[in-house]
Amino acid sequence: MADLDRDSDEWVLLDSANPADSSDDDRVLALSSGCPTPADSDHSDSDDDAPIPELHLSDDHLDAIYDVEDAEELPQPPPIQPSRLSGLFHHSLHGPPSYAAFDSVLLWPGRDLVPDPAFSACDEPVAVLASARGLVCLRGADSGLYYVANPATDARVKLPRHRCDHLAHGDPAVVIAFEDPSPCCAAHAGHYHVAVAFPLGDGVCAYESFSSRTWEWAVAREVTAVERVVAASGVGALGCAFWRTTLGYFLCYNPAAGCADLIPAPQEVLQWPQWELGEMNGTLCAVCMDDRVQDVVVIRLHVELYLAGEVSWTLAAHFEGGPLRNRDRVQLLRSQGSCEVVMWDPMTELAVAMDLEGRTTRTVGPLTGLQYYADFIPYISSSTGINRY
Repeated sequence: MADLDRDSDEWVLLDSANPADSSDDDRVLALSSGCPTPADSDHSDSDDDAPIPELHLSDDHLDAIYDVEDAEELPQPPPIQPSRLSGLFHHSLHGPPSYAAFDSVLLWPGRDLVPDPAFSACDEPVAVLASARGLVCLRGADSGLYYVANPATDARVKLPRHRCDHLAHGDPAVVIAFEDPSPCCAAHAGHYHVAVAFPLGDGVCAYESFSSRTWEWAVAREVTAVERVVAASGVGALGCAFWRTTLGYFLCYNPAAGCADLIPAPQEVLQWPQWELGEMNGTLCAVCMDDRVQDVVVIRLHVELYLAGEVSWTLAAHFEGGPLRNRDRVQLLRSQGSCEVVMWDPMTELAVAMDLEGRTTRTVGPLTGLQYYADFIPYISSSTGINRY
């Protein structure tokens, strides 16, 4: 904006959207000096009763001050991205659960990753069953009761006793499923369900779920013939619990509605010797690869069509195996949160996380000196609350 003469008898009204910016003459509106100003307060009392003139702005002046089109073009803050995996819980042959962190303590000095990975504050020894958005589901070894804990905040609660016997015919499959489908909850809160699919025998499973909204367990009326549910494949996404089955179907259980469905696995999945379910950006996905990690394929469930009642998949990524290419015995692990593919290499005892272009982002391990199981449970550190809201 051109410099104003100090002796000028005009005042200027700057753009209210950016009053500090004086570079645009078009956004300056000249007003009559008859308008009262702070300097007028020093005048004689005879001016006190002078009428204050009304200011009438035309539509053109308003458009010049509040440019709607320019406002719409202002840069918006980027959307909140899902968190990356913090680490993996796993169990050992003897002893309590263990935790392996992706972010090394050497890189983050003084950072308390998980204060009590063994959950020693519980009333009994526990096993880790599932995790989602920072919450972990545990089961007591003595009582068979379930716990929900947040390892980052060291908070925990013992759930009321469930109604059915989940262990009568084998180990149940457990998933934590949040009602809010978005994985980016800025308030770190939300209602969730502990969904349990437990075997009844003869290849049939039933369902019972705990709701943080009602603080009660509910038994589903229906049962499903699935042959066997792969308990270690459980994933929470879109408010539902998903598992692989030995029939080649995905088992989907909606705890809020109390209903279950079998979803045929797409041909793109069944043609690969290895595949695993996962959750990326709040959406169900499947990661597939060959036995030598030469090709890795990621497909995602089409959310809009799924919510409309149609099951459709889209290709999310296709890349070579990165640093694990041509390795033997590499296993796919479940993903959670951001778009990462996670693999376990038993030869080097490393868990490797890659982006969707096959570049290694982080590693965990080597897990040496321990008699451990490779039953890794993905975990994202957060401050999500666990108590009844």
